[in-house]
Amino acid sequence: MRSLDGQPTPARSVFEGAAPRLDQVVERLLRLQAITAALAGARTLAEIAGTIIDEGMPALDAEVGVVALLSTDGATLRNLGFKGVPVETEEDWVEYPVDSPVPVAEAARLGAPVIVPTREERNARYPVLASVHGVEHGGAVVAFPLVIEARIVGSLGFCFPASRAFDADDHAFVLSIAQQCALAIERVRWHEVAEQEIAHRRASEEALRARERELTALVAELKQTRDALREADRRKDEFLAMLAHELRNPLAPLLNAVELLKIAGPATPVVERARAIMDRQIGHMTRMVDDLLDISRISRGKIALSAERLDLVELARAAALDYRPLLDARGVRFELALPAEPVWLRADATRLTQAIGNLLQNASKFTDDRGSVRLSVVPDRGRGVVSVEVADTGIGIDPAILERIFEPFTQADRSLARSRGGLGLGLALVKGVVELHGGAVRAASAGVGRGAQIAITLPLDVAPRAAEARRPAVAAASASRARRILIIEDNHDAADSLRMLLERRGHAVSVAHSGADGVAAARDAPPDVILCDIGLPGDMNGYGVARALRGESVTRATLMVALTGYGQDDDRRLAHAAGFDAHLTKPVTQAMLERLLAELASPPGAARGARE
Repeated sequence: MRSLDGQPTPARSVFEGAAPRLDQVVERLLRLQAITAALAGARTLAEIAGTIIDEGMPALDAEVGVVALLSTDGATLRNLGFKGVPVETEEDWVEYPVDSPVPVAEAARLGAPVIVPTREERNARYPVLASVHGVEHGGAVVAFPLVIEARIVGSLGFCFPASRAFDADDHAFVLSIAQQCALAIERVRWHEVAEQEIAHRRASEEALRARERELTALVAELKQTRDALREADRRKDEFLAMLAHELRNPLAPLLNAVELLKIAGPATPVVERARAIMDRQIGHMTRMVDDLLDISRISRGKIALSAERLDLVELARAAALDYRPLLDARGVRFELALPAEPVWLRADATRLTQAIGNLLQNASKFTDDRGSVRLSVVPDRGRGVVSVEVADTGIGIDPAILERIFEPFTQADRSLARSRGGLGLGLALVKGVVELHGGAVRAASAGVGRGAQIAITLPLDVAPRAAEARRPAVAAASASRARRILIIEDNHDAADSLRMLLERRGHAVSVAHSGADGVAAARDAPPDVILCDIGLPGDMNGYGVARALRGESVTRATLMVALTGYGQDDDRRLAHAAGFDAHLTKPVTQAMLERLLAELASPPGAARGARE
């Protein structure tokens, strides 16, 4: 073996020179193996940095080691591990911009290794390191980027105690640990992303389960609330029905007594005035009870219309006749403007009369003496509608409540005296009834003290056939023929006053105060008409009376009328199902009784089921 100058070289000296280098290679291979094994088990970025620094520093005889992670936006570096510097320096360099004048930042920024072999070059290129280590301390510096598929994720670097050269083995070793470090960082970051995703999914699933539990609880709560509202609504209906019954029962004998006073003969002015007062107040009380029940039924959609073809002109004229005495008594001038020809539409005569009556009642209440009220019917055949308007010169409507005037319990009179009275239900009923007919209602007023105009618009029916154009009105047959009438009523005042009223009309009247007594009386002396209360004491109520007598041959054809304070739709259905021919709600006026008795003049059975 010869040297470079051609002189023979002893083999022993060659092997002795190669031995240290071979030991270094073996040590570094073992370090790389240790790094590989350690990184395989690393679960955090800090563990990766610690492994690289702890294995790389002794393998390179370095005195400082650092591993930094590049931010996702490439703007900053964050040290994952920093060893060999004072604590304050480590704390100052936790995170720093990528353009900082230090080797690890430069390697990350350039994407290439930075190798500074001498202290002088280090001091010149990186004054920051000179201030940290001292101008006369330390030496070489090396920094490599951490690269994954041409993407820089960070950098690592080592500082050495003195100047030194870096050969190919040094370069290969640092590059190897840089590559392993980059791969490990990427694996851990993906693992962290996966764990975060799993955690996010678990959190989302838990949130969904929690939301599902909340929704289940909310649904259960809503069902409870719904059931409670239904129960409250049912109890309210029961209360209103009972309230109406209890209010109507005392009204019936009072109205009967007033009717008796009317037909008793001439009375003194004081008595006549007292009778008129009683008549008005009983009518007022009756309307309030009816309004209270009707608005409840309308709001729940429990009113079914009995629509028929009718002439609105005749219906409006009849309503005007009913309310003219009320307006005349108040000194209010009443004008009626009706077309000469019939105005046909399909409507429930009772409900539509109630709506027009409420408008007239409302106008009368809010118009002072010497004022005027006008009822007009104006068909618009081009649009296929007809307008019914009630205009008055009364107190007007405050603009603040004009938009709410058709809401239940809205009051125009808000004074403490409430001299004009009412529950604020009349116009709400008008709106409900009109809308059930497919119509609309509107109110207008120029302001307080300047009157009001309320109009309802209804769809017209097609032109009637010639044979229908003028139907003859059913003449009210004379009710003068004496009838045998049985009153079954537990309220003695109501029974006695009604008996006296009917007897003054020439009828033969008997009275029973319980259901059982009424059935027995009907069997003993079958009457032509039975006026029967529903809420009777004992084991047999009015329905039981009807069922019992309908099964008897002697009373099967008798006209049976339910005369009761229960006036809801269900009460009417129950009455007809039990066998009653008609259902009248207390208090019953003289006019209602006269119409009922007039129907008896028709052939037997013609009146059955005719009255609601």
